[in-house]
Amino acid sequence: MHIREALRLAREFGAFTAAQAAYVLGRPVAEVRERLERFVYNGLLKAVDVAGVRFYYRDPVEAAEVILSSVDIAALPREERRRLANL
Repeated sequence: MHIREALRLAREFGAFTAAQAAYVLGRPVAEVRERLERFVYNGLLKAVDVAGVRFYYRDPVEAAEVILSSVDIAALPREERRRLANL
């Protein structure tokens, strides 16, 4: 996996997991995860863990939109719904 492939995925998806990248690129998940972590370490990508799932991204606003769109707001506790409503 090359950095340009990771950046393309970040542009295309906003935020993505190592498993998604491995599927799209047709490469082993362990190899992709290792490269993505190296990109994060070198400051080329950013990462956030949400409910035990690590998302990689470049633009935090796009990443937040992608991650939040996958959350069922109605299933969250009242306090968490209130905080998310204020974003």
